[in-house]
Amino acid sequence: MFFRRKQKSPPRQDVSSNYRVFGLESAQALNLAGWLDPEVALKQDAAYQDLIKQMKAGNVRRDFQVAAKTLEATGIQNPSVLEVGSGSGYYYEILSYLLNRELHYVGVDRSQSMIRLAKKNYPAKPFLAADAARLPFSDRSFDVVFNGVSLMHILEYAEAIFESRRTARSFCIFHTVPVLQDRPTTVLQKSAYGGPVFEVIFNEGELTALLKANHLRIRSSVESIPYNLEKIVSEKTITKTYLCEVLPK
Repeated sequence: MFFRRKQKSPPRQDVSSNYRVFGLESAQALNLAGWLDPEVALKQDAAYQDLIKQMKAGNVRRDFQVAAKTLEATGIQNPSVLEVGSGSGYYYEILSYLLNRELHYVGVDRSQSMIRLAKKNYPAKPFLAADAARLPFSDRSFDVVFNGVSLMHILEYAEAIFESRRTARSFCIFHTVPVLQDRPTTVLQKSAYGGPVFEVIFNEGELTALLKANHLRIRSSVESIPYNLEKIVSEKTITKTYLCEVLPK
């Protein structure tokens, strides 16, 4: 075990509200931009900085543990890691701390506000503004592409999965993805840190078929932080983190 001490997860902070079901085509046309709002970026960063303090005090949230264990499970020593949807860069610090080593890390996010905060928080690491569906990197540029709790916020999720696989040499990790079993993949509108955003809840069968179509083999899937939207979608939802091996085409 590579963690510093045995911990239990603190309760999830309630940062989301005002859910309603939305159609994918309508969502794409509306193109809500809450994540681009500088105030949303500041609020999310403050929330994660508090969670990092709790982590360093020995109270590690479950999704942080799952992310670190999944990256460790690749078996690659000192992997180069691209985080897609890096926000203000908090997962760089979380993973480095829990794995107790420096990461060869690059972070990208669509939000310029998030990237400005990331560069301020971690000036020694490269962060750039980029679209998950159109990554500005060559094929097989990184050992591991880590999608850090962002696939659920990308309406062009099929393109984002394709791009993650294209730029990865060995593994893709899709972290804390909300899934259900019966209802088709569903788009929700909600308020996150006070900003209007969309959220995708994936039918797990549809998601695994999409991964397979992109020549990704699921090596493991682990339940992450509890996230049950049964009151919204009339079916229990959970989140999972998927470790996917890149297969030759």
